[in-house]
Amino acid sequence: MKNETKMWSTIKKRILAVLAALLLGIGILTSLVVFTDFMEQTIYEESTAHLTEIYHQANQTLYNKVSFNWGVMRMWTPYLERSQSDADVCSFLAQAKEEYQFTDFFFVSRDGSYITLDGEQGYLDLGRMLSQLILEQQPIVANSVVPDKPEIMVFAVPTAKGSYQGFAYEAIAVTYNNRDLVDSLKISAFEGHGSTFAVLPDGRVVLDSSSADMRGVHNILAMLKNSAGFTDEQITALQKAFAAGKSGNLEFSIHGVGYYMVYGSASFQNWTVLGIAPKSIVNANMNRLQYTTMAVMSGIVGMLAVTVLLLMVQSNRQKLRKKDQQLLAREELFSSLSRNVDDVFLMIDTGTGKVEYISPNVRRILGISPETVQEDFHVLCSAEGDNCTSRLDGLMQMEQGTQQEWDREFIHQETGEPHYIHVTGFINEVQGAKKCIVDLSDRTGEHQTTLAVEAALEVAEKASQAKTDFLSNMSHDIRTPMNAIVGLTTLMENELDQPEKLAEHLHKLESSGQLLLGIINNILDMSRIESGKTTLSVEPMHLSQQLDQLSTMIRAQASEKAQTFTVSTHLRHENLLADPTRLNQVLMNILSNAVKYTPCGGHIRFEVEELPRNEHYAKYSFVVQDDGIGMSEAYQKTLFDPFTREERSGTNKVQGTGLGMAITKNIVDLMGGSISVESATGKGTRFEVVLEFPIDAEADAVPKAQALPEEPEDVSPLCGMNFLCAEDNAINAEILELLLESKGAHCKIYPNGQELVDAFVRVKPGEYDMILMDVQMPVMDGLEAARRIRSSENPLGRVIPILAMTANAFLEDMQKSKEAGMDEHLSKPVDIDALEQTVKRFRVTPPRK
Repeated sequence: MKNETKMWSTIKKRILAVLAALLLGIGILTSLVVFTDFMEQTIYEESTAHLTEIYHQANQTLYNKVSFNWGVMRMWTPYLERSQSDADVCSFLAQAKEEYQFTDFFFVSRDGSYITLDGEQGYLDLGRMLSQLILEQQPIVANSVVPDKPEIMVFAVPTAKGSYQGFAYEAIAVTYNNRDLVDSLKISAFEGHGSTFAVLPDGRVVLDSSSADMRGVHNILAMLKNSAGFTDEQITALQKAFAAGKSGNLEFSIHGVGYYMVYGSASFQNWTVLGIAPKSIVNANMNRLQYTTMAVMSGIVGMLAVTVLLLMVQSNRQKLRKKDQQLLAREELFSSLSRNVDDVFLMIDTGTGKVEYISPNVRRILGISPETVQEDFHVLCSAEGDNCTSRLDGLMQMEQGTQQEWDREFIHQETGEPHYIHVTGFINEVQGAKKCIVDLSDRTGEHQTTLAVEAALEVAEKASQAKTDFLSNMSHDIRTPMNAIVGLTTLMENELDQPEKLAEHLHKLESSGQLLLGIINNILDMSRIESGKTTLSVEPMHLSQQLDQLSTMIRAQASEKAQTFTVSTHLRHENLLADPTRLNQVLMNILSNAVKYTPCGGHIRFEVEELPRNEHYAKYSFVVQDDGIGMSEAYQKTLFDPFTREERSGTNKVQGTGLGMAITKNIVDLMGGSISVESATGKGTRFEVVLEFPIDAEADAVPKAQALPEEPEDVSPLCGMNFLCAEDNAINAEILELLLESKGAHCKIYPNGQELVDAFVRVKPGEYDMILMDVQMPVMDGLEAARRIRSSENPLGRVIPILAMTANAFLEDMQKSKEAGMDEHLSKPVDIDALEQTVKRFRVTPPRK
């Protein structure tokens, strides 16, 4: 009976052990499944994010190249409109062809017919893009075919109606071989297996920079459907995403090979740029991380198994003596296990110092043969050169139940590569003898991962600090003038009976307001530049007049600090085609900085010299030299980065956002020029800007008109004028009325465009001299109101000037105003001096005294 009870007890224990093992196995499998899913999702997110960043750069390169070609062609159009003869046009465009390396030039008519510079005529097949070019007046880029020539890429921009050799045209176009744009899509990553395509919403490939894996694909959607097994619903959804200009990513397989695909809008027309790369190459690093993590986990499991095995050896030493064969089998099993983990195990007799066991994977991990270690375990420290030997010897002196552990760098004896090893040693009693168990766990992958995480954390902390610094600077820079405005307003309320103090406070209020407006304009300019929406407005410009106006403003600033400001110009061509606003912004930024950072009594020199170019273009060097505080060599490397300023005693008192030079650099790049700086702390700074502009040959041919006598300075051009105004903001309307009345003018203000249009049709001839129009208003905005006025019958018998006065201050806003029929665009807040100068140009009667 007793034996039977013992048997059932043994069976029960075995059943419980089996159940425990089963539950443990299920738990481990579940953990592995969850971990594997987590790693796969992480790998997908990291890989697609990396892929998106790489192909975004290719997308940006394509956009820059297309924008550059359009910009160059827009610069040609004013010259074509002003050219005196077909020979001049042919000479100009031949020069442009040699400089910009396009294959052909076409004058394009409304129906798509063309004529070349040589007089050859034909038809340029632009399909639906022709309507966008001619009717919508938008620039285009498209594939096309010209008879007897290979497929080409066509860049076209609309122009004013013109004629060349009797051929009426409304657009111009240049062509390039497709390979010119394909090169901009090439990427060097992914070992040559990455492919880049530009496609239309229906999936047709416009540009193809593909690897051998994707060669011959003509329609991406057809490839995904026919080769990757995408359903009609998936294809339709992807086609809608392309058409909507959305960005995204997905993965697919072709013949068992997995690929990632990322896509995004090309930012022009309806093109989508997408990239495809094999998953195995994109995921290579992440896969190594996953394998390393799994190896570490396996090592932990192995170490636990070793511990359990040793405990079993200790608790069953009497049984193990009788079962040597079983012990050998278990030892072999352990050796087999250790071959597949990244942990090296040693068992050393503490009395003799003899290595009784060394796992065979020691050669793979440390490059040392097991036999060498068994002869003398100190060989593990042969490349250390420090206290490694003494620490290993110290393990032999430990008491049972204690352990030591530390991290070491071991050099692989065969490859010379460093391996980061976690050393753990403890004492166990085996068959009555003290044994030192040493575990050398290879943590190289984990160490590298830790370093990568630390590096990423450092980058993130720097980015966070940069953001914090920017917000702090913006808060300080904006609050400084706001504090002055609020404080001065409070003071003025209490000093209404003190005219002298009121005048002083008003001057300070104006300065603070101008400073705040400058800060806001810089932030908006930088935002437009970073979004790629900044463009140039090319128009006739007289360079000498532009430089005289600029010098006058800077000389006034310099005189306040008793600085010497000298100007030297050497010009042969003064009539150019350029963007005077952007040129003035570049030079004003540099010259203003020279005044700011040059001490009182310093010297500033502004030199303009025309460099050799050709008969169609003029090239200029603009040099600003000062003897101010200068810049350190370290700061010059980040001078053109946004939101950066050099913090030292000489600069802390100068207000600014750190955006001026970044904006300047981007504008110079947009104009196709270059900017360089030479500076040393305490020795001054030298800036040089080199730009080139088309020569306005028509303006050069017109004789200079005699200057008209200037109006008396004490009489405002606004004096005696009657204005018809639209302004929906009551406070702004009151300010406008008071400003005009202060200059002797009269006005009638309406709260929206509809009421102004209704009043305009009822006015008597000569009742009003000019219209001042706000743009954003309820009921009817200023643009629509201007169009209504221009399209209606004019009751005044002449075209009345319309000036836009609005807070919309960007270049495209000015363009919209002029397209609606307005004569000029003035931005808010209202600058009465700018208003007077503008009115002076458009008024047709002398001011009333």
